[in-house]
Amino acid sequence: MTSTTPLHLHWPDCLNARDLGGLPLADGGTVRERALVRADSLTFLTPEGVAAVRGYGVARIIDLRRPFETVRYPHAFADDPIYHPSPVQEPEDWEEGPWADLYCGMLARRPTLFARAVGAIADAPAGAVVVHCAAGKDRTGLVVAMALTLAGVPEEAVVADYVLTNERLAPRYTAERAAAALPDDAPAAPAGPVSAGEGPGAATGTSSDIDPATGEPVRPPRHPARSVPPGEEVMAETLAYLRDRYGSVHGYLTAGGLTQQQHDALVTRLTV
Repeated sequence: MTSTTPLHLHWPDCLNARDLGGLPLADGGTVRERALVRADSLTFLTPEGVAAVRGYGVARIIDLRRPFETVRYPHAFADDPIYHPSPVQEPEDWEEGPWADLYCGMLARRPTLFARAVGAIADAPAGAVVVHCAAGKDRTGLVVAMALTLAGVPEEAVVADYVLTNERLAPRYTAERAAAALPDDAPAAPAGPVSAGEGPGAATGTSSDIDPATGEPVRPPRHPARSVPPGEEVMAETLAYLRDRYGSVHGYLTAGGLTQQQHDALVTRLTV
């Protein structure tokens, strides 16, 4: 692994699992290997994939999905002590608008939930911590970006890691185009277990429109700006929003309830 390319992990059938060890720190150090892993949903892990996760020394799996998602797509480790559900949205949450508006709206509405998720990384037992949602892009992208920023990873490296997800999910985009018989240059949207709050056209924010049969929010039509995967500018704008409104990522998470002890524990866990 290099300082700029996190290690992709072969955890069948995850497409987007990677160890963030080796990312550079502003002070010249690096993120510790086998400390923080980001991933897409672990719902469809094969027996080989489950064994690979166990063999990696995983001490905690933080699932950012909402309860109705975990009911629809049960977790491979749901009955294991290492499983730690920590949703960053309420069931009624939805949001319209471009990608950056989506992210900033999520953060503005649920600072307590995001701080709790980041704190769950800091509080985990010794070993690797896996953070995931459905596609491992939006909710996971926000939690991981804030954790890396607290650890001292420069913004350019945080943003570069964020957009790697588009590369990792390209097979899903291609498969969905083929299934829909779309031309190769058509806008992409992720396939697989992508639910509200994850993926192009997903919905997050607040709404009173809940489907009583499923308990899921009724989504508005897809915003045109979310017909293609988000680029570097989306995470850059999101981090700028946190600086402008809260002074820093640390300020945002502190407002949400992250303690100084958790902050220090996170830095110790993630850095070499």
